Amino acid sequence: MDRDQGVAIETGHQMSDAPLTLRLLSGKADEMAALQAVLEAAPTYFHTATGLPPGPAEAQSTFTALPAGKIYDDKRVWGLYGYPVHDKAVIGLLLLAEAWQRRGIGRAFALLVEQAIAVWPEIVTLRIGVVEQNVGAQAFWRKLGYVETGEVKHAEVRDVFVMEKPLARN
Repeated sequence: MDRDQGVAIETGHQMSDAPLTLRLLSGKADEMAALQAVLEAAPTYFHTATGLPPGPAEAQSTFTALPAGKIYDDKRVWGLYGYPVHDKAVIGLLLLAEAWQRRGIGRAFALLVEQAIAVWPEIVTLRIGVVEQNVGAQAFWRKLGYVETGEVKHAEVRDVFVMEKPLARN
């Protein structure tokens, strides 16, 4: 898969009768509506991260928010590469609707993200920020091999712990 959309990546993990598929989103209206529905179906995350329920424009924010120094050509909805340095890929958020959590699907998607990023030769480390109060997410990422770097991002509402993992290549 290349950075410019490429093909969908699938795994053998089944969610009903279809395999899980990871694909980059383009921001079309139907994709935005589906993303908004997922974000609204995960209110616990938003309460933990912000103290508020998900807003009506969360999907739009997902597509438009950028870290300092980055441009939209660098942005991928399922990840952002080259930030803060060229050899690390940042997973901005991996979130499932609560009805689909704790079934192994998040792990399967995390592995799909790793598989997609592994084709980028310059990336050697995966990075994610986890809200300090989100102990469930911290445990999830630790089980996948991520460790805290000691770096803490002080956000408006909650502090975020930075976790990293060396990118495995086959």
